[in-house]
Amino acid sequence: MSRPVPLLLLAALALLPPALSAQTPVTYGDGRRAQATRAELEETLLEIGKIVNSPGYSARMRDARRREAELIRERLDNGDLQVGDAILLTVLGEPQFNGTTPLTIGPGRVLSLPGMPDISLVGVLRSEAEDHITTALSRQLRDPQVQVQTNIRLIFSGAVGKTGFYQVPADIMPTDAIMTVAGGFAGGADPNRTVIRRQGREIWSREAFQDALLRGMTLDQLNLRTNDEIVVQVAGKTSWQTVAGVLGGLSSLTFILLRVLR
Repeated sequence: MSRPVPLLLLAALALLPPALSAQTPVTYGDGRRAQATRAELEETLLEIGKIVNSPGYSARMRDARRREAELIRERLDNGDLQVGDAILLTVLGEPQFNGTTPLTIGPGRVLSLPGMPDISLVGVLRSEAEDHITTALSRQLRDPQVQVQTNIRLIFSGAVGKTGFYQVPADIMPTDAIMTVAGGFAGGADPNRTVIRRQGREIWSREAFQDALLRGMTLDQLNLRTNDEIVVQVAGKTSWQTVAGVLGGLSSLTFILLRVLR
């Protein structure tokens, strides 16, 4: 059984500041950028391959890393930005793009801007979005100075203050997301029992999620995409309660046997 992450540690993680924009790459945990580059994802795949093929790691660890590799390959093949995600776009000298009004990615994974041609985001990673949009705007504007914040539309459910769909910056950690948009942990919540699901399938088990917290991974580094669900489960029985229940059951059984054998 994996050792649970102390609540004090989770609270400390939640207080770490999010990235201000993709203009200034922020690093977390293992030193990678908060929004992974294509080269970093490919490097991670190589590292995962070594773990999966090594007998020195537990079956549980190898299985978790296989699932992580599947998520990374999907990102590399299809890109990150999906219909329903939102982008905060700032262009210096262009008041209509002041970084305060979210621009939602529409059907066909297209970003529609007023008075400008649509920008296709098919195959684009979040870490590539700023350069990609800058290149597209350069066809219409002279030397545009662009900043981009990419958001993911996630579902928060279970023991949180406010369940539902929320747009969340991709470069923050899941604890930040729970505390800032989902109203924090509700009564009875056990943060150590948090899982992440995609279309009903668990892609991050509670053990893997705890490990990701300790590694300081952001939502982007968790390889999440739109409509993924962060589920905070309620606390289960503590180990001493379970033991007490078993001992109580054995005592009752012993009492019954003694009555029968008399």
